[in-house]
This record gives sequence, C-alpha cells and structure tokens, in this order.
Amino acid sequence: MAFKSVPVVPAGEAGALAAVADNRNQRLRRPEISDQTQIDPLTPLYCPDGAIALTAGRYAISERLCKGCGICAQESPGIRMVPEYTGPRGILN
Repeated sequence: MAFKSVPVVPAGEAGALAAVADNRNQRLRRPEISDQTQIDPLTPLYCPDGAIALTAGRYAISERLCKGCGICAQESPGIRMVPEYTGPRGILN
C-alpha cells in the first residue's frame, strides 16, 4: 500500500481548544492557593491542563481550564483541594 506525501497542516490556531474548554462542570474538588511562598516553581509543569500560571510574580489557577485532578496539590504544599460546591445539600446527600 502506497501512502501519499501530504504535508502536516494545523487544523486550528494554537490554543484554540484551550480557549473553549470549560471544565468547571466536571470536577468535584478544585485547587485553592493557600500559600504563595510554598508553591514549587515546577508545579505549573505538572498540570496536564495548563491551568496554573505565574503572572507578575504570583501563581494563579484558571478555574475554567482546571479539571480538578489534584496533581498540583499533591506536588506543592501551597495548594490544597477544596470541594467545588459548598452550598446546601440535596435530599440524597
């Protein structure tokens, strides 16, 4: 079987999938920064969704991109996982 020589062309602009991602509805717990000074500088590299960024010397977590896996909290003592919804519980909970 012969394969055609077809150039690889990107199907969209860089970051196009991340721009439309909204993972807030699928997580049960979300990360919260408890201490900026205790965050490991390598923590943003561990995030599979790229939800942690260092801007102006401070770490920030994008709640839109985060899926709540907890890898960042496991790798850094300055981040802790908190429940996503803390409102009144339903009949079954």
